[in-house]
Amino acid sequence: MKLRNLLPGKFLKKLRQRGQAIIEFVLLLAVMSLITYFFVLFMNRNLKRYWEYSANLIVNDKPGEKTVTID
Repeated sequence: MKLRNLLPGKFLKKLRQRGQAIIEFVLLLAVMSLITYFFVLFMNRNLKRYWEYSANLIVNDKPGEKTVTID
């Protein structure tokens, strides 16, 4: 006997969509990775500005003269 004769129609429908879950998972993982990458990149730039401002404030430099830079 074949598998089609043993299983009802709704299970056969799921068997035809076997690869769809893998593709959805890969696409979801790619989107989440891109969002995380851009979030970290954005936060890193803002944190750099914050720490440079704090360091210049502590060193007591004149405003407008940047002597401490973070690269």
